[in-house]
Amino acid sequence: MAGFSSCKKDEVNTSPDVRLSFSTDSVHFDTLFATVGSATRSFMIYNNEDEYVNISRIRLANDPNNSFRINVDGLSGTEMNDVEIGPKDSLFVFVEVTVEPNANALYPFVEGEVQFTTNGNDQSVKLVAWGWDAIFYVPTEFPTNGLPDFSFVDGIGEIDASVTWTADRPVVVYGYVVIDSTQTLTIEPGTQVFFHSGSGLWAYRYGQLIAEGTRENPIIFQGDRLESFYDEQPGQWDRIWVNDAPSGVDHIFRNVLIKNNFIGIQAESDPFTVSPNPGERSPNKLVLENVVIRNNSIASVFAKNFEVEAQNFLGSSAGQYVLAGTGSGSYRFEHATFANNWRFSTRQTPSVFLTNVAPLDANTVGIGSIQDSHFLNCIIHGNGFNELGFDMDDDQPGISIDLEFKNCLIRGEEEELKPYVGVYLLDTNYVGNDPGFVDFAGGDFRLAADAFSIGKGSNFANLPDSDIIGTPYNNPRPLGCFEFLK
Repeated sequence: MAGFSSCKKDEVNTSPDVRLSFSTDSVHFDTLFATVGSATRSFMIYNNEDEYVNISRIRLANDPNNSFRINVDGLSGTEMNDVEIGPKDSLFVFVEVTVEPNANALYPFVEGEVQFTTNGNDQSVKLVAWGWDAIFYVPTEFPTNGLPDFSFVDGIGEIDASVTWTADRPVVVYGYVVIDSTQTLTIEPGTQVFFHSGSGLWAYRYGQLIAEGTRENPIIFQGDRLESFYDEQPGQWDRIWVNDAPSGVDHIFRNVLIKNNFIGIQAESDPFTVSPNPGERSPNKLVLENVVIRNNSIASVFAKNFEVEAQNFLGSSAGQYVLAGTGSGSYRFEHATFANNWRFSTRQTPSVFLTNVAPLDANTVGIGSIQDSHFLNCIIHGNGFNELGFDMDDDQPGISIDLEFKNCLIRGEEEELKPYVGVYLLDTNYVGNDPGFVDFAGGDFRLAADAFSIGKGSNFANLPDSDIIGTPYNNPRPLGCFEFLK
């Protein structure tokens, strides 16, 4: 006798008492830029019954500007009907949002809800998002010679144009923003500048960049991903790139934070012209005062044939160098903390590396003099064995090295540094001592109560009166950019 089997359709629970459960009662979005779509958020729908449940309608509601978009179990739209959930099963709901600018609000606010109707019962999950009205720079120039796509800071590249960025609205950069020759960009206190992946800011030769914040309202350069996961992730954007200008037309950074890019600041003389004197230094300066640069995949500061003048500088977490100075340079760092706590890969390079040799193109190497350079009351520390390195060629006619380290704490092996004692390492320097940071691995480079660095500095001429956060320096001074605050 033949056997027969049959499939009985699974029962759907039609009871008016059925209620769905949700992983949250509201979905909140981090602040995002107006007109730019958000990262995706999600929540779960749960069926706690032992039978199938049919959701007769899922829809976006109370969203007059159509700001939100949803996807339910692979279905996109503003309304879905007859969506079933199996016994003790669940579904994902994915939500995105775009906030439109509002002329009357810097922070436009939108809200809505996802409504669910099941067996005549209505339930909902709230949606809430804050936008941030911003100034956007999008490329208008598309070079074919290998340079990045860019836009001019004034929009058209007008001669002698002066542009000011203020704290009224953040600036969001796609591609590169170029300060062209004879143009000036001034950035005011409290301004926040956000860079999309691969983007950067370029002060081309004879252009000038002035970023002057205050301790209370610093200027911040960072990536444009606003989710908390990206707060301290390196490599999100490219670099700030400054070229040479006439003497006295300096690039100035005061009370500035630069973070999460490939190179914090790259300073070099004209990058496209090989000088008749390959060791010639730029006539202007890069000035850094109360500047923090961190989480740079390659270097915090890269200088080539350039003069760098820094007080109260803090550089940390760099994939290769906190400071790399090449070619004909001048470096004056006073109360600087070089603290390379890079944790994203193995690092084989010193935190501070100085050489008077620099490749100028594929076939030309320049050898220049190091002039009027000193490191005073500095900390050079990291998670490597030798955090200070040199490669100097002073055998060429007319080449000289004027470089001294005084009252600096240096992480290194004495045998490695021995050839430089009395040559570059003068007076009192401390090799191999722990500086005494509050939390080196965690990025807190203030000095602990028992820190070795307290009181080890000296009162050289023209040093700053207070530290990077405004605490007056004691006498004797500390090493690094932080005074110990009891």
